[in-house]
Amino acid sequence: MPLQTGDKLGPYEILAPVGAGGMGEVYRARDTRLNREVAVKVLSEHLARDPQALARFEREAKAVAALSHTNIVVLHDVGADAGVNYAVTELLEGETLRERLSRGALPWRKAAEIGAAIAEGLAAAHAKGIIHQDIKPGNLFLTSDGQVKILDFGLAQSREVPSQEEETRTMTEASPTIMGTLGYMSPEQVRGQKVEASSDIFSLGCVLYEMVAGRRAFSGKTATDVMAAILKEEPAPVADSGKATPSELDRVIERCLAKNPAQRFHSAPDLAFALRGVTGSSAEHKPAAPPALSRRALTMSVAAAVLCLALVGLYLWRGRTGQSIDSLAVLPFANVGGNEDTEYLSDGITESLIDSLLELPNLRVMSRSAVFRYKGKQDDPQTAGKALGVRAVLTGRITQRGDNLSVSAELVDTADDSQLWGEQYNRKLSDALAVQQEIARQISEKLRAKLGREQMARAAKHQTDNPEAYQLYLKGRYYTEKFDLDDINKGLDYFHQAIGLDPNYALAYDGLVYAYGILDDAFSAPNDVMPKAREAARKAVEIDDSISESHVEMGSVVDFYDYDFAEGGREFKRAVELGPNYAPAHEFYGWHLAELGKLDEAVAEGRRAEQLDPVSYEISSLTGWWLYLSHRNDDAVVQFHKCLELNADYPICNWLLGVVYERQGRFAEAISAETKVLQFEPHYAAAQTELARDYALSGRRPEARRILDEILKTSAKQYISKYWIATVYVALDDKKRALDALDQAYTERSAFLVFLKADPLLDDLRSEPRFQVLLKKMNFPQ
Repeated sequence: MPLQTGDKLGPYEILAPVGAGGMGEVYRARDTRLNREVAVKVLSEHLARDPQALARFEREAKAVAALSHTNIVVLHDVGADAGVNYAVTELLEGETLRERLSRGALPWRKAAEIGAAIAEGLAAAHAKGIIHQDIKPGNLFLTSDGQVKILDFGLAQSREVPSQEEETRTMTEASPTIMGTLGYMSPEQVRGQKVEASSDIFSLGCVLYEMVAGRRAFSGKTATDVMAAILKEEPAPVADSGKATPSELDRVIERCLAKNPAQRFHSAPDLAFALRGVTGSSAEHKPAAPPALSRRALTMSVAAAVLCLALVGLYLWRGRTGQSIDSLAVLPFANVGGNEDTEYLSDGITESLIDSLLELPNLRVMSRSAVFRYKGKQDDPQTAGKALGVRAVLTGRITQRGDNLSVSAELVDTADDSQLWGEQYNRKLSDALAVQQEIARQISEKLRAKLGREQMARAAKHQTDNPEAYQLYLKGRYYTEKFDLDDINKGLDYFHQAIGLDPNYALAYDGLVYAYGILDDAFSAPNDVMPKAREAARKAVEIDDSISESHVEMGSVVDFYDYDFAEGGREFKRAVELGPNYAPAHEFYGWHLAELGKLDEAVAEGRRAEQLDPVSYEISSLTGWWLYLSHRNDDAVVQFHKCLELNADYPICNWLLGVVYERQGRFAEAISAETKVLQFEPHYAAAQTELARDYALSGRRPEARRILDEILKTSAKQYISKYWIATVYVALDDKKRALDALDQAYTERSAFLVFLKADPLLDDLRSEPRFQVLLKKMNFPQ
């Protein structure tokens, strides 16, 4: 029986009815304790007698109570009074998206902004393992002050005005196991399969389509017709509706509506980021409040504690000997017991210590790539330290037994293997954050006089207060650094999740740029990924201008994609200033100098990067490239063999060695080098094109043309930089097609085009007028 004005449910006084839905009625009410107006949803009387409906009501109440996000309606309370079950939420002023759409389509920019807000709300829910399963215009609320709220996780009901247009027929008509609203369900919902977060992304795609096109993505005369459309048909292009929308937004919607879940956006944060990129805006949220500490959230806390211990060790050694440590390696912390969760904790602590210690200006710290080759090995600290060329080594062990965590750390002098300092802490897992804060407070007081306040702050700082966001960032780096397409996409997903928890997490944005940079010109066309990289890089620098990594990533975008060499140079110089001991800063500044033809300076930067990270085969190979661009081919061969001593199977090094052999006329060795690469990386386009060049220049032109034909066929299906195709045409003395390919590379914004000025492979084109025109278009400094 409907409630009347003045009725009470617990402390809530009913003021007026708002609306009704399938689960019950919604009322405006007043909380008599706090004297505020709220919305009260009452479970229908017949459902209250249904044990399954009541159980769902209570289960979802607990789920929504765990959510706290600006784009999700706030649940205040649940209760029962005189046999009436109710839920209390914030009272919203405004209208549902369904009510707004009844007046027609939205401007595309507004639709994208609303979609991004919904995606960010879903990201928070998905992070807690909650799938909405019924995203539709009637469950999305546009508030009077411009916010977007997701409603009805089985509890909060929108103040929806029923209309003929909004048919909320559920699929329970066809099957009791299939739930959702017809026209907005994913294919997997229609089939009655288990749904994941990607199902909500499909539903949001349906909403996005309707917002910009003014009509539903999937429709039909009967429920069966609509189901068939969802399973088998593609929506008509938005342009057919007469609405003008950017192609980028059309691609976003198309990807959301992919029948195969794996082809949709990998996560709601990824979708939100794409939509923000379309509008040119960025999310404006305060950092999320740190959640309760969990096992997977311990990494940052323990790392900070160990960092403080390491710093006090450095301090005590200075005081005892009068000497200072000028170089240090943090070996991977040992995971005693092999627990998988602790494995991640041990890796994360190691990386956190490296990143934090890099902030100290007078301390050379070995990179992750240098130290992680010792992971799982039994090398003693002195041996490892001497091999790495450092003055001291920090080692550690982590042991987890139930709820108990033991962390030990030791600082070792590599000269005589003596222990300079050691400490062990045994605490409950739940006490880890308090322990970290206690240590930081005590040690910072001792170190402040020696290191100075600014240096201490830089060494101890981290980029987020949210331990779960930090853990997601570590996962993003872990997967991205596998350099496999599926793993890179996983890495992107984790970075977006980290940003979803803390939108002001600069290093997570850096991670996005890093991942997009790997995809650029290799797995993906530049125009598909680099605008996203630019937005992420801009956000990272905007959040924290003092991080060297952020300026490296920003420089990479403006240099390799925007072809803005002046701005790129400024960014790389800033990166070196902020991180003089950060090897990638010197590595990428060397890359920039090589592009401009300043090859001696480029080699010098490469050597500096090698000194900072002597076991990085990436840096070693790039230094060899600068030597090759300098026409110092003999020196380049020596450098590439040095690189292969570090990693004999590194494809870039083998490929570049083949290029130099070709320049020297050593075609048999060049062919052997490229063949080796293609045995391990059969689709490596740079090696394929170089092999074709080797055949062409050694007189085996039919074989060269056969390989080129295969490359061209592949490029019709997937992206391959036309820069490398142009080099094959040069070898075949087909200058017209070579120049055509370079023009196309310019249109596609190929990163490799930055070497147009310096690459010897293009020497035969330099006198061509079209080549000179392209050089001018690239805006190389004179």
